[in-house]
Amino acid sequence: MDQALQHVLTEARGSWRFRWVAMATAWLVGLVGIFIALTVPDRFEARAQVFVDTRDPLITASARGADAEVSVAYVRRLLLSTPNLEQVAEQTALDQRAETAEAFQRLITGLQQQIEVAQVGRGGFEANLYTIAYRDTDRDIAENVVQVLLDSFQQQSLEGDLRDDIQALSFLDQQIDDYRRRLEEAEARVADFRRRNAGLVGAEGDFFNRLASLQDEFRQVTTDLRIARETRASLAARFRGGASVDNDGDAVPGGLLELENQVLQAERQLDELRLRYTDAHPSVITAQETLDSLSTRLERRRRELGPLSSSTTSAAVLENFSIALTEAEIQVNQLAGRQRDLRQRIAELQAKVEVAPQLEAELAGLNRDNTVLREQYESLLERRELLSFDIDRKRQGRQIEFNIIEPPMAPEFAVEPNRQMLLILALVAALGAGAGVAFILHQLRPVFITGRSIYQELGIPVLGSVSMTWTKSATSELRRVELLFTVGLLLLLGVFGVTFMSLTDISVYARNMLA
Repeated sequence: MDQALQHVLTEARGSWRFRWVAMATAWLVGLVGIFIALTVPDRFEARAQVFVDTRDPLITASARGADAEVSVAYVRRLLLSTPNLEQVAEQTALDQRAETAEAFQRLITGLQQQIEVAQVGRGGFEANLYTIAYRDTDRDIAENVVQVLLDSFQQQSLEGDLRDDIQALSFLDQQIDDYRRRLEEAEARVADFRRRNAGLVGAEGDFFNRLASLQDEFRQVTTDLRIARETRASLAARFRGGASVDNDGDAVPGGLLELENQVLQAERQLDELRLRYTDAHPSVITAQETLDSLSTRLERRRRELGPLSSSTTSAAVLENFSIALTEAEIQVNQLAGRQRDLRQRIAELQAKVEVAPQLEAELAGLNRDNTVLREQYESLLERRELLSFDIDRKRQGRQIEFNIIEPPMAPEFAVEPNRQMLLILALVAALGAGAGVAFILHQLRPVFITGRSIYQELGIPVLGSVSMTWTKSATSELRRVELLFTVGLLLLLGVFGVTFMSLTDISVYARNMLA
């Protein structure tokens, strides 16, 4: 702490060498600051208080909620509309400040930003009270701006509001017709594209999924065809190896033919399972047990009936074999036809595998454009419905009650700038600038103030120092210089003090001189 204080004192002693430069800088900055503080134009504020009741259920419901700013924004939109502000600028001569169209537009934008519309309260009667304020360098213009703004708003009628909405509705109708036409054209392009490329793009436009699905189906049909052919070959071999039947017209004993059919079906089922699975598979084992059980029952039934059942049973079995063989032949032909059809379709798709991705990308682009147009079209329809509802609601008697509670008034005194604060800031800036200049000069032209600083900077030990002995005349001269410096500093403070105390009269005189 002591070292830091010692360092500060050393720097201050070094900067003291340039106190006259600091004094001149402080005077220069101080005078400039005083001039600025006295010549900044006054700004006067005109305020008015109005009562605005829209009697609108939607606005009222919004104002009762947490977002009461909706009501303020609604009133701002009514008061600060561009036609209103253009009329204000023309009637208050503000338009004379703008020499070009761009400058006039900036003037209107500035009015929208500078005119303050604030809600007085949040509930009850005060929820419909609004304060309107505007500041300008000319007191009369500030007051006239608020007055003309209110007069212009009062002259607006419900028909004018409806006229704007009806024009907006007509514009929306035109946009809807245009988007409907574009949407129909987009849908026609998609339909035409699908028709021209029916074999390459499906409903979802996924070429490779359809190709993979056809290949899977082809493999399944090939497997089923192989099984059907093996079943047909097995039935044909058994049919050719069967004994001839001498059908004498005797009736088949009851129940025997049914058992023979069950045995035949069990054998066919077992053959099909053996083509798919091994003999150790549970399904094959179960089918074998079923066949053995049926065969045992059939043999027992034949023994019970005796020789009579031999010829009749053989004829019935051969007839069943013939029917089964015919069915197997039909199934083989059907599967073979299906296999040829799938092979042809797969070959066609594989031949077009190079162009299919491009077509799918084109279809995706068409669908994307179609989706964007449809979303925009539906959005326009929704906006039109809301606007139509708003127009109907206005026609059914929405009213705007507008009453001036406090007429526009601008006090005689200016609300800004705060010249006292500007003077204080100017004084602080003057003193700071003087001290800063002295410190910078000390850094640019340093000297050794103490022996310790010599040791710290050069590393040379200082064994001792000799004090300066001043003569009486030199001492008197130093005191005179210090007195002059003190007088100069006090005089600067006095100028600021007098200016501060006589601020009103001096500022008026300074502005009149500049005018």
